[in-house]
Amino acid sequence: MNALKRFILIGVMVGVLGYVAHHAFYSDRGFVQQAVVSARIAQAEAELADARAERMRLEDRVARLSPSSGELDLDYVEERARDVLNFAHPHEIIVRLEPQPIAY
Repeated sequence: MNALKRFILIGVMVGVLGYVAHHAFYSDRGFVQQAVVSARIAQAEAELADARAERMRLEDRVARLSPSSGELDLDYVEERARDVLNFAHPHEIIVRLEPQPIAY
């Protein structure tokens, strides 16, 4: 009878240990989920860095076009006017090239 009690006790302990191990790996707060969350955080941080770089680029462009900032870049204003309005000086010759398809 003593051996049967030990066998049952060991079986229960193995079952409890298996239950705890399963939940340690596969629950909402387990090791596997932690790896997934860490990967999402890394991806979000990379996207945040890209967004911050884009914001800095746009803020620079706005500062160069804004007379109130005190840094009005006339060359940049002229470049943007030429690009957006398709303007050119009277003595300039404009040659437009159509993009050629790339053959692979």
